[in-house]
Amino acid sequence: MGTDQARDHHTGAKSGWVASPKMLTAICLFALYRPSEIFVARNGNDANDGTKGKPVATLERAMDIARKTKIQTITIRPGEYQLTKTIELDQRDSMLLIQGEKGSRPLLTGAVQIPMGAIKPCTDPVILARIIDPAARLLVKQIDFKPFLKASLAPSSAYGFTTPVSVGPNELFADRTPMTVARWPNKGFTKVGVVTEAGNGEKDRAATPRKPIFTGVTDRAKLWTKASDIWLFGYWKYDWADESMRVDSIDSANGQITLAKPHSYGVDKGAEFFAENLIEELDQPGEYYLDRVNSKAYLIPLPSTKSLRLSTLGTPMFTIKSGLGVRIEGLDLAYSRGDGVQISNAEHGIVKGCQLFNLGERAVTIEGGISCGVNTCNIWNTGEGGIALGGGERKELKSGYNTVVNCDIHHFSRRTQTYRPAVNLSGVGNTISSCSMHDAPHSAIIFRGNNHTIENCEFYRTLGKTGDGGVIYTGRDWTARGTQIRINHFYDNVGMHKWEPAIYFDDLASGNSAIGNLIERCHWGFLVGGGRDNVMEGNIIVDCKLGFDCDARGLGWAASSKPTMMERLNAMPYQGSAWKDWYPKLATILENQPMAPMGNIMKGNFLIRSGKLLDRTEEAYRKTTQYDKNVESSQAGSWTKVPGVPNFPVDHMGLYYDDLRKSLAKN
Repeated sequence: MGTDQARDHHTGAKSGWVASPKMLTAICLFALYRPSEIFVARNGNDANDGTKGKPVATLERAMDIARKTKIQTITIRPGEYQLTKTIELDQRDSMLLIQGEKGSRPLLTGAVQIPMGAIKPCTDPVILARIIDPAARLLVKQIDFKPFLKASLAPSSAYGFTTPVSVGPNELFADRTPMTVARWPNKGFTKVGVVTEAGNGEKDRAATPRKPIFTGVTDRAKLWTKASDIWLFGYWKYDWADESMRVDSIDSANGQITLAKPHSYGVDKGAEFFAENLIEELDQPGEYYLDRVNSKAYLIPLPSTKSLRLSTLGTPMFTIKSGLGVRIEGLDLAYSRGDGVQISNAEHGIVKGCQLFNLGERAVTIEGGISCGVNTCNIWNTGEGGIALGGGERKELKSGYNTVVNCDIHHFSRRTQTYRPAVNLSGVGNTISSCSMHDAPHSAIIFRGNNHTIENCEFYRTLGKTGDGGVIYTGRDWTARGTQIRINHFYDNVGMHKWEPAIYFDDLASGNSAIGNLIERCHWGFLVGGGRDNVMEGNIIVDCKLGFDCDARGLGWAASSKPTMMERLNAMPYQGSAWKDWYPKLATILENQPMAPMGNIMKGNFLIRSGKLLDRTEEAYRKTTQYDKNVESSQAGSWTKVPGVPNFPVDHMGLYYDDLRKSLAKN
């Protein structure tokens, strides 16, 4: 074999050349001294190479360089960076870390910064004449967005209980605070007065649509007849079903309102609502109205405002689709219309040490994949919930091992007020641990699926504007089993005093456990809506109006839910070997009164100044439930002094210090 040829070490095949000593030296030196990071900076230039001394200006350019050079770290220096499109990460970006520079918090937005000098006095007499409050007319300013936008403002759209999670509208933010769309009343709700036509409801949804027609308890609507895009947001029939509804017309003579379409449950007299998107009601500092046709805003600025942003990006800020080990760390993601980060079918995709706030949809969604997570993040002021945590394969009962850990999540339902929880948990084998969830109108966690763990979390000031909801909620599926709710602290979760338990196993929910939780000063401890094979053991319930409400609804008013229960049962291979191994009782459920409660266990629970164990327990539930060593106490003073009560690690609930969380201060 000549010196100009060599044989491949692994295959024995001839290769075409042999590296010279000089070339080998050059290769080694390149490997030793090649850049290990790509830098992005506000004063960078995309013509640069991204080295520390020559940073690029945009994350998009940094991504291009990373893919070409295989460098696995992008470091973003301090400052604000606007994203005009989604940063899309995939298998080409495996093991990539996108991080904020140490000691800084770069801010990535989906918004346009509006110069304060763009705020001008409003002098249009037609506009000013529409504003009802004469004093407010003197305060109104205007902004022409056309110099700052490349596209039109997004149209207004519905949101609420029956509307799927959707992208938010363009919003104005004063400093770090969302401004308020002009509305009436300025706070709280007014009420429906006389209902002429309730519209279609639960029993006749399929019939020819009948638009609801009603008046308010005042005739304020008579002043809105010149408005063309009015929306009413309300709880039109139930305290757990909010919805925004477009107004079709208003009778100028009596203020009678006709909605553009029926509400899912009809409209009741006394239902609460407010009107929004009305320039007529622009009368408070911090309010604004968007003229979508002419790309203008009319507003009354807060005197202290130093910066103004308009959210524009209507897609996720980041997506991670497939790929291994992609990480986003130490960034602020804010002021955007859509989600912050969407992770799908990835492995070890992690969002860590980030703050995600002032978003139109959610902070992070995880769908599919394995071992992905949201760790040590602060999340607030999201429009449609905090995090959607999925992953795992239900039919095969394969765990996703996806996690939400050490996250502070609050004020996570700015738009839709019900069923948009801090964490929407689904799939198989995912975990929520050591989180703090608080300050919300409805539930903190809603779960479905199998074999999840919810542990070491604290929940407070949730359920603030609801009836018939749980801090942790699940329901209406015999197959959604195996979830453990263990060692969590619930306190001060009270709304309208209408069926608001800390833990709610609704509508025949079955096969889950709540063990060792401390529940203080909540409306109720538990509501168990029939179901079977649930375990409630070692829970401490203190100063609640009621400890347990347990019924047999499947034998009564909820018997009509059997078709839904059967549909969900038959969708799973519940008699297959994997399911039989996990849930042997489920395999024979149809052989023994499936709609009846059965096999529930209530053991070692302490009810301290929280009523009697069986105060609200239906006989059919009581007869089929195993009770053992439950304690009822009316003893005054600290619950820790009640004889036999177990220790509870209050100081170890919720958030903890780590390399990125330096404060545990409560918001």
